[in-house]
Amino acid sequence: MPLNDIQENAVKLIYGPCLILAGAGSGKTKVIINKIIYLIKYCQYEPKNVIALTFTNKAAHEIKLRLLKYLNISQIKQIVISTFHSFGLKIIKKEIDFLKLDSNFSLFDEKDQITLLKKITNHKNDTQLLKNLVCMISYWKNKFYTPADVELVSKSSQEKDFAYFYKKYENYLNESNILDFDDLICIPTLLFKRNKIIKKRWQKKITYLLIDEYQDTSSSQYELIKMLTNVNSNFTLVGDDDQSIYSWRGATTQNIFLLKKDFPNLKVIKMEQNYRSYGRILKAANKLISYNPNYFKKKLFSKLKYGNKINVIIGKNEEVEAEKIAEKIIFQCSTDKIQYKDYAILYRGNYQSQILEKIFLKRNIPYNISNNLSFFSRPEIKDLLSYLRLIINHNDNYAFAKVLNTPCRRIGITTLNKIEKLAIKRKISFFQISSDPEIKNVLRVSTVNKINEFISWIKKITLLAISKPSNILDVIIHDIEYESWLSKFLKEPEKIKASINNIYMLSNWVKSLIKGSNFEKPMNLLEIITKMTLRDIINNEKKPSDANEVQLMTLHSSKGLEFSSVFIIGMSEGVLPNVKSINENNIEEERRLTYVGMTRAKKQLFLTYCQTRIKYGQKLFTVPSRFLFELPEEDLHWEQKFFLTNSIGNRKK
Repeated sequence: MPLNDIQENAVKLIYGPCLILAGAGSGKTKVIINKIIYLIKYCQYEPKNVIALTFTNKAAHEIKLRLLKYLNISQIKQIVISTFHSFGLKIIKKEIDFLKLDSNFSLFDEKDQITLLKKITNHKNDTQLLKNLVCMISYWKNKFYTPADVELVSKSSQEKDFAYFYKKYENYLNESNILDFDDLICIPTLLFKRNKIIKKRWQKKITYLLIDEYQDTSSSQYELIKMLTNVNSNFTLVGDDDQSIYSWRGATTQNIFLLKKDFPNLKVIKMEQNYRSYGRILKAANKLISYNPNYFKKKLFSKLKYGNKINVIIGKNEEVEAEKIAEKIIFQCSTDKIQYKDYAILYRGNYQSQILEKIFLKRNIPYNISNNLSFFSRPEIKDLLSYLRLIINHNDNYAFAKVLNTPCRRIGITTLNKIEKLAIKRKISFFQISSDPEIKNVLRVSTVNKINEFISWIKKITLLAISKPSNILDVIIHDIEYESWLSKFLKEPEKIKASINNIYMLSNWVKSLIKGSNFEKPMNLLEIITKMTLRDIINNEKKPSDANEVQLMTLHSSKGLEFSSVFIIGMSEGVLPNVKSINENNIEEERRLTYVGMTRAKKQLFLTYCQTRIKYGQKLFTVPSRFLFELPEEDLHWEQKFFLTNSIGNRKK
């Protein structure tokens, strides 16, 4: 793989701590892959001692595939190329005896958290409160605060409520032998902080550490990095502070600034040559991001052509805005030999796609909408994974509660509440109490018989899972008559067909993972369930369709992708930047998000705005986004200039 001089320097710098500031489209993945090859083939590093951490399974898989051209299968299998959370899980499993955890623990994803917190808080319909609580619990864990720590500092009534819910949430996880995603980072970090012998053993094991998308690390992930390294360690962190757009997930750009303080010998390499976008697009993106304070200044440049002006399209309302986008796409596709799949339409919130879909259907424009619904978040998949979780971990109260009456066994919520109450009293799991003679004192004989039948069946298939794991899902699907239940429950033929297809896709995938391949070693059921749960950490695993369709997606989902022509729609105050960010004075991240969207475009960039929007049934007049006026005026082509002079003047101040 040919490298430019800066990229080559980045690859060959292997001693001491190194930060590579890789601008959008500058070839960061190429550098990471070349560095791994250089370490193993030319510097004689043992593959098993090279660790490369990413933020998505997709990125980890891409690195492995691209390494296949240069390293053999045996070498690639030895290199640890995984997500942060998968690596944290690896540490937990390795040090399970020191951590005093049961080795058959289950994992919670965010959907599981929401479902549990609905029950704990009794706020089933307050979606925003539940999301805020999930974020708060994640924040506390990333700061290594225990429920007791939080209780001590809580002042307002909501803080006290959240602290109480956090305590109940943690108790539930501990009793059910469950970990959530934050635990996968926090538990290893705390272990290293408390046990220097284990910490030094892991530092010795890792002779070279590489981290991709470093700007997306949270405070706890940074602490884990520090535990795995020391001031003289050899490591490379690759990231771009201008593309840090996940603060709501705990990411902080502060981690980039802390490096120089914690690692005084840090060497910084800037990769500023962009291989993706025309020069004019980069000039505008550079100007926009220059409004953010930045510790490491950099400026993207391109050796490609300069390109046409950036079009600013204006509509009277959202429908006219969408119509003009449709007209532009239809015209260019009919006259310029451009295909529909060359276009991406990016927006701040998923709700913005609705009018686009309506207009595109009317105008016969094919499109693919990225709704970020993970395969593993689908109800039928969650059901079957819960059965597998219960087989592996009988103490998993959450899985027990989910499958006890799915499909319907006529065991209602009242019965489940009685089981839970008795289990809490006896300090044992739901599964254990269901087999206990005392259960007969609180439930009807007919109900006890149904539960006994369920428990006996779970014990039977648990034994089957040991002897014939590859057949286990087929047996579950058959025994619970799941297809028949889905048909009655879903009713609509298309939904039934899709769901049944999904469950057999899951079954076939489990079989292939148990069997293994040249690329992946055989896995047991616990490893498979863990792998499937971990895929839900980041929701952008799905790549855009290869079909000839316009791609519709959020700005967040577009990160890491590129398109010939990009529309960023809804460029108005309250939309981009969104109202929450304005109220919280978090404009810098909204600017970075817009910068990410702009740098997805290779040849053409369109920015759209409409004068009025409908919100809660009310017609609202909107103000153009401040970001439009932070772009170089000479590089913009306004479709029509109807803005008041005062409005433009105010934006420029």
